Amino acid sequence: MDVLAILISIVLIVLAILHFFWALFGIKEPEAVVPTSIGSNQVKTPNKIMAVLVGLILLGFAFVFINKISNYVDYAWLRYVSIGIGVIFIIRAFGDFKYVGFFKTAKNSKFSALDTKYYSPLCLLMGVLVLILEFIG
Repeated sequence: MDVLAILISIVLIVLAILHFFWALFGIKEPEAVVPTSIGSNQVKTPNKIMAVLVGLILLGFAFVFINKISNYVDYAWLRYVSIGIGVIFIIRAFGDFKYVGFFKTAKNSKFSALDTKYYSPLCLLMGVLVLILEFIG
């Protein structure tokens, strides 16, 4: 199960680096990574501070799974944090029923197509792998 923890950590670190890159250099195609409001073609420009914050949260998540291998910090409650992370990813996969997730109603943008094809399945896979790691591993 160490391999699974490493895989989850790598994905989270790559996603964090991507958010830091966006914060530093901007997003080349914001319509591909930011939901567009229903009835609007204008994409809201993401805040650089929020991109950094999301990157830091993703790095924190990665630390939880790196810690499973190294046992640097040995707290029993970290298992519940890990389960919470898995649940967060599964909830993101199902979405808010409007702009993100498998059951979104706003399907008028480039983001919604990419979300259905890549982002939501990745979140579902990450959530399921985290829960497998916690309950089976």
